[in-house]
Amino acid sequence: MTGTELALQQYGLKPVARSYYIRGTTNIEDSLERIQKAGAEAVVMIGTYNPCAKFIKRAAARGYDPIFYTVSFVSAGELARRLKGENESIILMSQVVPPPDHSSDFGGASNYETLLRHYYPLEKPTFVGLEGFINAQVLVKGLRAAGSNLTRERFIRGLESVRSLQLLPGVSISFGPWDHQGLEQVYFTWLQGGSFRLLEDWKQVSDVWNREKGALDSQGGRP
Repeated sequence: MTGTELALQQYGLKPVARSYYIRGTTNIEDSLERIQKAGAEAVVMIGTYNPCAKFIKRAAARGYDPIFYTVSFVSAGELARRLKGENESIILMSQVVPPPDHSSDFGGASNYETLLRHYYPLEKPTFVGLEGFINAQVLVKGLRAAGSNLTRERFIRGLESVRSLQLLPGVSISFGPWDHQGLEQVYFTWLQGGSFRLLEDWKQVSDVWNREKGALDSQGGRP
């Protein structure tokens, strides 16, 4: 929430409403009531898939259809599965890895998919799986750089020595004594056809939003 508010401040904006749910529950009713009453046209959701899915479903049942934005923590596959069959609103999600099944240069033919098909032929590529695959590559690189006399300090120095490690086509990672960030890129996706796909042009979202808003306005205004 703090990160969201800081980002909004750069544009002279602030949230029209804030609310919370209790961790480990799906008690989102009060939050939905407060946010809908405030007339929010976009809702930033930081949570796990169950409460987020419930919020989106309940909002739709009430005729409330803002833009929903979530982060990778929610788990794209599980959220999409829980919203299957629902009338898809504009549901966006930021990811720290590229879509594993995307056909562009950093997708389709990655070692992750090749190995997954070989060892787990019944499993489908997922964002979480790809992130784990990348984490393992970085871990192994750090262990090898640390040498045989492994200690915590040597492992950290080993990781800090990693430069331009190629993880996927077009995706590399570097560390340093003052840089533990690793990947710098963020990939935006949106829910289409039951799965989260790469958002390559934000105009697509604005076009859908303006079309839906125009249709609602013609019927007497947005809920």
